[in-house]
Amino acid sequence: MAQMIARLKAQSIGLLIGGLTLTAAFFYWQHVTGERDAYRAEAERQRDRAEILLENQQYQRQQIRTLNESLAERDRTLSAIATDISASKAALEQLGERDEEARDWLDSDVPGGIADWVRQLQADGSGDARSLPDSAGAPDK
Repeated sequence: MAQMIARLKAQSIGLLIGGLTLTAAFFYWQHVTGERDAYRAEAERQRDRAEILLENQQYQRQQIRTLNESLAERDRTLSAIATDISASKAALEQLGERDEEARDWLDSDVPGGIADWVRQLQADGSGDARSLPDSAGAPDK
C-alpha cells in the first residue's frame, strides 16, 4: 500500500508538473500571439501612415511644379515688359537726341494738372485714360 501511495504521489507530481508546463506553455503562446497581433496592427497603422505621407508628398511636389511653372511664366512676362520698357526708353532718348523740341519737352517739368491726373489714375488703378484733367496748369517746380 505504501508503494502504491508512493507511486500515486510520483504520478500525480508528474501529472501536476506536466499540467503546469502545459498551462505555462499555453499562457506563453497566448502572450506571444497577442504581441504578434499587436505588432501586425502597428505595422498596418504605419503602412497606412506612410501611404498618407506619400500622397501628401506627391501633392506637395505637384504644388511645387505648378508654382515653378507660374514663376517661370511670370519671369517671361517681366522680361518681355522690361524689354518693352527698354525699347521705349531708347526710342524716347533717340527722339530727344534728334528733335530739339522733343528734347525741350522731355527736359521740362510736367504741368501740375497732368501730374495730378496721373497720380489719380495710379491711385484709382482704373486705367481710364479717357478722363482728362480739369486744367493743365503751370508746371510744378
